[in-house]
Amino acid sequence: MIAKMRLWPIGLLAVALVGCTGIKFEDIDQARTRYQLRDVAKRFEVFNGTYRIGIPDVLNISVPDHPDLSGSYEVRPDGNVSFPLLRDVYVEGLTPVQLSDQLAKELERYVKKVEVLVTVTGMYSKIVFLGSRSMSSLRAYRFTGDMTVADLIAQQGGWTKQDYSSRVRLMRANYEKPEIYRIRLDHIVRGDMTTNVLVMEDDVLYLPATVLAEIGYLCDIITYPMRSIFSASSSIAQVPYGFDYGKEHAKSASSGTY
Repeated sequence: MIAKMRLWPIGLLAVALVGCTGIKFEDIDQARTRYQLRDVAKRFEVFNGTYRIGIPDVLNISVPDHPDLSGSYEVRPDGNVSFPLLRDVYVEGLTPVQLSDQLAKELERYVKKVEVLVTVTGMYSKIVFLGSRSMSSLRAYRFTGDMTVADLIAQQGGWTKQDYSSRVRLMRANYEKPEIYRIRLDHIVRGDMTTNVLVMEDDVLYLPATVLAEIGYLCDIITYPMRSIFSASSSIAQVPYGFDYGKEHAKSASSGTY
């Protein structure tokens, strides 16, 4: 189920690239910035929702006075963790508080008056995607919860006017219809942060190439067959010289002193 859900960004990106002229863009004001959330209590919990454990998160489970039960546990691909006494415990989709209560209740069969504290030490299940014309595929980055468009672009090495267009596309999962926003990076670098919106889990950010860069990519595609032929011809032409070098090297080696 989760594996299938992870496929939506690729399909969404393909639709965005093929049918750009027919895309209806959402109002950027519907997305939220850090500034808009400044007065909201528990702002990131409201924005991202309560954190739920996923695959392959790493959990630290602490059971006071029972060091044999305490330790670090990785969520397996089937959504379980292997826990002493209880064997397999299904944890995917639970919050840390819910899992703490569940473990304490189940451990009462073996240990009296036990308290359990679950913390997420490795948050690896939440990711966002970034793609560009120069990349061969989408790249996944760990979602931190407090991440803007500029933060995500900075992680892949930044943005330059020579390589990327300033009209960036942010594509967001929506089970009824995809949400696609237009981001103006040239406005952001000039200090206008109204489009430097917060990204959400599973968002896809795409950096289109500039017109000159697209021409360069097209030239590379057109000239690739000829460049391959010239490269192969050059390699073949060097073969006789390689034989001559081998003979001279063998001759000098045989005449050396030992």
